[in-house]
Amino acid sequence: MTTHRLATATFAFTALLVVAVVGCSSTRPIGDQFDDKTVTAKVKSKLAADPDINPFNIDVDTIDGVVTLRGEVEKQKAKDEAEHHAQNTGGVKMVVNEIRVVSEAFEDDERYSDAWITTKIKSKLTADPQLNPFNIDVDTEDGRVTLSGRVKDSAARTEAHKLAEDTEGVRSVSNDLSTEE
Repeated sequence: MTTHRLATATFAFTALLVVAVVGCSSTRPIGDQFDDKTVTAKVKSKLAADPDINPFNIDVDTIDGVVTLRGEVEKQKAKDEAEHHAQNTGGVKMVVNEIRVVSEAFEDDERYSDAWITTKIKSKLTADPQLNPFNIDVDTEDGRVTLSGRVKDSAARTEAHKLAEDTEGVRSVSNDLSTEE
């Protein structure tokens, strides 16, 4: 009986191992999958570093070195820049740009929504490596922006102010940021 249980346990373990190996296998080598994930991460990093692109609106997928960009942007320039960033990333063989330009006419509108202005400023703060966007609160009312929170130093305070001030639709910026220095 002990031999029978041992044989049954061995068979069950072997069957489970085969199912696990077959179920987890991919038709692509692990190295290729890793390379594609690295390319995707590099492209996403470049998009996040560009203050004119909201990286949260663009999805990046890479398969066998072919990068596919999907999402929506407000300007053709942002779509073109996203493609340029992807093309100039090591390991990229080709870029398929499926990004849609959804509101280029919005650029001509003098009235920007407060939510849009706040989102744009927060995107710029997130893309700036000198700033910690989690420590900066952005409030917008009738195009008037108030920055509050705490930043590292006066240079970071000035940078945050400049990024907000240079955002379309902003009428004025009240910089209430305090510094750690």
